Amino acid sequence: MALSRRQFLKSAAIFSLVIPLIPGANAALIYNSPELPPDDLPMNDWIWIGADNQIVIGVSQCEVGQGIYTGLATVLASEMDADWDKVKVKFVIGRDAYRQESGGEERSQFVAASTSMTNFYQRMRVAGAQARCFFIAAAAREWNVDAQQLRTENSFVIDDHRGKKIAYSDLIHWSQDIPLEANPALKTAEQEKGSLIGRNLPRIDCGEKVDGSAEFGIDVQVPDLHIGVPWMGPSLNGKLGSIRNEKQILSLPGVIALVRTRHWSTLNMARLDPDMAPNTIIVVARTYWQAKKAADRLDVEWIFSDKDNFSSETINQDNKKALESDDFITATNIGDAQGIIDNGRNSSRFHEARYKAPYITHATMEPCNGTCYVEKDRVTAWGPFQGQDLAQKLISIFAGVPIENVTLHNTLLGGSYGRKYIPDPAMHACLASKATGKPVKVIYPREVDIQHAYYRPGNTSHYQALLDEDGYPLALWARYAGQGLFWQLHRSRVTKNGGWDETIVECVYNTRYDLPALKVESITVEQNISLSFLRGVGSVASIFFLESFISELAIKANKDQLEYRMRLLKNEPEMQRVLKATADAAGWGNPLADNHYQGMAVNIWVARDEAFISYVALVAEIEVLGSAWKVTRMVCGVECGKVINPGLIKANIEGGIGFALSGALHSQLHFEHGGIVESNYNNYGVLQLSEQPEIEVVILDSERAPQGCGEVSTAVVTPAIASALQVATGKTYTEMPFPAILER
Repeated sequence: MALSRRQFLKSAAIFSLVIPLIPGANAALIYNSPELPPDDLPMNDWIWIGADNQIVIGVSQCEVGQGIYTGLATVLASEMDADWDKVKVKFVIGRDAYRQESGGEERSQFVAASTSMTNFYQRMRVAGAQARCFFIAAAAREWNVDAQQLRTENSFVIDDHRGKKIAYSDLIHWSQDIPLEANPALKTAEQEKGSLIGRNLPRIDCGEKVDGSAEFGIDVQVPDLHIGVPWMGPSLNGKLGSIRNEKQILSLPGVIALVRTRHWSTLNMARLDPDMAPNTIIVVARTYWQAKKAADRLDVEWIFSDKDNFSSETINQDNKKALESDDFITATNIGDAQGIIDNGRNSSRFHEARYKAPYITHATMEPCNGTCYVEKDRVTAWGPFQGQDLAQKLISIFAGVPIENVTLHNTLLGGSYGRKYIPDPAMHACLASKATGKPVKVIYPREVDIQHAYYRPGNTSHYQALLDEDGYPLALWARYAGQGLFWQLHRSRVTKNGGWDETIVECVYNTRYDLPALKVESITVEQNISLSFLRGVGSVASIFFLESFISELAIKANKDQLEYRMRLLKNEPEMQRVLKATADAAGWGNPLADNHYQGMAVNIWVARDEAFISYVALVAEIEVLGSAWKVTRMVCGVECGKVINPGLIKANIEGGIGFALSGALHSQLHFEHGGIVESNYNNYGVLQLSEQPEIEVVILDSERAPQGCGEVSTAVVTPAIASALQVATGKTYTEMPFPAILER
């Protein structure tokens, strides 16, 4: 009998008793119970104290693999001097303290845009300090001593003068008499020395993921659970006609119901498209395979829409036509870049290039899923939700029950990259449960997930520059054309800007390069394609174009790329520091192995609404043998503020590089007849484990508060490779993904 993944992992866990898989994994554990123990007492929105001196720390930012359960808990535990070995972490939901405003989204509970540590760092510090101050005050009352004589350590208050100590749990009874301070004194940098801050603590979710006990959305099991598998049509904008074999499908073993519904586009959600005609059938059955086989056998009349009139060829033509128009809207205008370039267009110092990036999708390893049980006046939902308030609100609307009657259980997310912010599988599960009266888990097969998702748009650009006598830009003029994410999701932000979409020119319109004249323009090319956020958002294309062009200018000027960028960044000493450290670690300028070549890229990541600033530099090393090539090494330097846990930063940088390598080497979507050609990993390429290069992360120290790091390494990967390819071949590589075989 074949072992399931869970059975295999649990068997492996038995062996782990002999050979530990994760040394130190017991330092802190995820608290899996849906409710807190009844005896645990709340201190504030984030802390519960148990009778055995156990401390439960609430973390409101869901774990999408970024290590936030460990990072934020570390901040709080350090501030309150908690015994890390007795800390348990629980995902918490529903209170206003757990909500944030970020990236133009309404105030709500969600994870996105690398802002979790930035936005919750101070809240966790204050919560921890409140607890520490409370326990000191309580011990002073308990012992009738001066609080100034007391200190805290490992969940105890200690009186060194009298040789006494008392556990936090033995002081919690004072909570009725001693109020929490609204603005407690936070630890100084000196007091933080020797604390948990800056230590490479093991991730608390790692052990459960290794032994198989961690619960992802797809693992959810409840009594009498049924499975729903959606069938969706071959185009993005068509609608259902008749089901020609409905009776035969309903007679198949295990099949319970066929639920006609809609897969909502983000154009629907933004109320830009009122067409809500059914375009989806949820096949509900007792098991996944019964539902999947039945969905595969559906014979459905599909009615194509007039809006299904696009293909990859028409999209390219639309973007090219837009690039050659004069309909651009100016995002940045410093000096007279256009005039300077026009006057020198026929000079040898003029340089131009066009770049292109494709549409791509998230392709999360855990397929999109959601579980709902709709009862008479309440709903229970389980799943990998990246946005809790949004999921709760939508389920409430679809079920027709008050929002306070919707109970959400958030599982771990098996990859998201932004995809699971939209809870469409749970919305389908809600409607399927409502129709059948059963709890229903909807699972999107990979083909549905890839062909009916919410995509990162393709993008094109035209760069022009005129160099001075020393080879540095006198003027740079960048034009971008493509579908606009904010034009579709947050049009008011685009209108407020005067019509240019910041997601198209992300991290370019506000570039920190010292350029005497700079003009950045964009034009939104509308398509009937649903868009959403995807790791790196617009910067992956926009920085690919900018940094590739800077490398081309350096090579044209016969300058070293490092020297060239250091000169252009003369007003950014922190970026220079990161770039220099990265180049040193990569051995930039030193002899390389035969057939090895290096390229570089930098980015000062200014998050939306200036939520944070992180500095990142990358040196890519490739090996070229004949027409074959591969990426062999990546050295990434980052300054993302105060280091809470270097291991978490390293993992985020490594993950971002791996994710971006998929885009640089493989991933792209093609369109035909208003639908997507690719359907699964066999024809939608992602990075293979064997292709992952050696990665070295250089983390620079900082006095700043923690900044974002989850996405910052994604944008620099492609341009660094492009510059290495140019050094190796003398040719420019202006489209991603890059060719697997080079023309020599």
